[in-house]
Amino acid sequence: MSFRNFILLLSICSYSCSPYPSDVKDALQYAGSNRRQLEQVLEHYSKTPSDSLKLRAAEFLIANMPGHWSFNSETLNDYYSRADTILNSKVPWKTKIEQLNRVSLEYPGIMGTTTEDIHVITAQYLIKNIEQAFDVWQNGPWAKHVLFDDFCEYLLPYKITDGQPLDNWRDSLKGRFCETLDLLKYNQYYRNSASRAAQIVRNNMRKHMWPKITMDFEGIPLLGASNIAKLPAGTCNEYAQVVLAVMRSNGIPVSIDMLPQWPYRGGGGGHSWNYLPDALRSHVIFEELNGVGPGGALRPYSPLGKVYRNTYAINRKLFQMQTEDQVPKLFSNIFLKDVTAEYAPVADAVVDVHPKMKINRSYAYLAVFNNKEWEPIAFGDVTRNSVKFRNMCKNIVYLPVYCTTKGLKPVNYPFILEHSGNVRHLIPDTTKRRSVVLSRKYPVFNGVFDMTMRTVGAKIQVSNTNDFKKAVTVHDIDEWFAAGVIQLPDSLPKYRYWRFRSPDKEYCNIAELMFFGPNDIIPHSGEIIGLKEMYKNDSIYSKEKAFDHDPLTYFHSATRDSAWVGMDFGEPVRVEKIVYLPRSDDNNIRLGDKYELFYWDKNGWCSLGKQKAKDIELKFDCVPGNVLLWLRDLTRGSEERIFTYEDDQQVWW
Repeated sequence: MSFRNFILLLSICSYSCSPYPSDVKDALQYAGSNRRQLEQVLEHYSKTPSDSLKLRAAEFLIANMPGHWSFNSETLNDYYSRADTILNSKVPWKTKIEQLNRVSLEYPGIMGTTTEDIHVITAQYLIKNIEQAFDVWQNGPWAKHVLFDDFCEYLLPYKITDGQPLDNWRDSLKGRFCETLDLLKYNQYYRNSASRAAQIVRNNMRKHMWPKITMDFEGIPLLGASNIAKLPAGTCNEYAQVVLAVMRSNGIPVSIDMLPQWPYRGGGGGHSWNYLPDALRSHVIFEELNGVGPGGALRPYSPLGKVYRNTYAINRKLFQMQTEDQVPKLFSNIFLKDVTAEYAPVADAVVDVHPKMKINRSYAYLAVFNNKEWEPIAFGDVTRNSVKFRNMCKNIVYLPVYCTTKGLKPVNYPFILEHSGNVRHLIPDTTKRRSVVLSRKYPVFNGVFDMTMRTVGAKIQVSNTNDFKKAVTVHDIDEWFAAGVIQLPDSLPKYRYWRFRSPDKEYCNIAELMFFGPNDIIPHSGEIIGLKEMYKNDSIYSKEKAFDHDPLTYFHSATRDSAWVGMDFGEPVRVEKIVYLPRSDDNNIRLGDKYELFYWDKNGWCSLGKQKAKDIELKFDCVPGNVLLWLRDLTRGSEERIFTYEDDQQVWW
């Protein structure tokens, strides 16, 4: 019986003639020829009343086992053995990754051959794992505060993630990375602190394990007991899995939380990290990849959208959803629990089904934009002509959709879930068309902001002597701009030498500097002048980079004070306009690139026209009011983001 047939069967009937709870009876029926192994576990813990809690634990594992799976291949152990040899070698971590990827190619088909645990797990294996989990729960110092229901999720499961073989991972990792952990028993504050124990184990892992590099490992997943903690680089999810395995093996209750897609940017999809239920603080998280230890904050200034906890237990709502013809990939995973409300202020969003957007589904979804397409992250029940989406993060743009064989279809217009909890739909108002002026195609984040701040306080100076002893300041840059345009008065005399001088006590960081004469389309050219010394004496930071028409290269001075770069035009010239680009991300409007502006109408993106950039700003006319916009660079690049236009500014979502 396939898992899908099992779902369909349970929607019709339930099995009886058994002393066990109905969900356990259903699982036993689904186990088929392996049923006897599971019954032996239940019988083992039914013999004595003192094992009643272990019996409940066994029932929990068996009832929720359908859908959990492992890779099934006779050659898997051989692959793990060869991988172990590579992982234990002394070669650099990049070489290890390359070798593992090559070895993976020699084992085609392993990842395509899977077996559900319920059809192969043995009584001996399950009993051993239950005993080990109870031992660290009841006899260890780090989980005494954990109630039974939480114990079932954070310590009891016999595996860390699906795909992991049914091996002795607890034995392999027990005691690993536990240096100085026993010393906590002498400290009254920390003797039973799960978060403090997690901090010590984590610090030991950081000393002995990874270089902390984000890299998608393309080979066969290394989930075996001998190598799960040895992968030299990986994704946030792989780091979280390793942390989970080590912590649970040592009696520290941990799970993995994840968001399927960042709602304010694309690239990389979502994120995974670890969660720990502590005795004093109910909500403790840590991100191994980003160096956030237990008790730290998860990207405190980043909208989250939706957060799920990976569980062993089946989410019965998601289980029922599998009877739908089309389900987003995210929700084909029935082992998720919505924990968004633990991370951020939330509100329920009630969305009407638009009269012109008919839907004949039981479920609809909320999607966020991933820079290319809409990605579903939440679901809701369709009731008559509306859908209620629960516990949604605020101040985010969502698109309500439903699934068809041809992809996602809108249920209504996109909307902003405002801080008040109000749903504000972005319905194009063609009666209030206007002009918009656009300066970027992607928002400014911390790294770009910090670099561009280095221009605030800079000066544009001129002189007719190359020593600038009698320099004249013609403009003070006293405001922040991602890209700046300086208009000079017609009365300004001609000068031969022009320069950009850095702010006091700051490096000179400038990507592009352009001087335009009256009616010029291309900038003046001359001899590049400035400091010879460059950062780290590396030519990639030379003064020539400020005039190479590449916004991704830049002049970086060797010193912090009185640094400058400029141009000798050979004779005095009149400059009408100066364009400067701070060190940045090349998401400003780039001269010569071709752009297209789109807005979202009821059926999708509609073009508002194309333009070739002649300046560092673009102007589009006849743009509808109250509309969601998307500016695309058709020439280069991939970072683009949706926005609205409010108070003559781009507001990014």
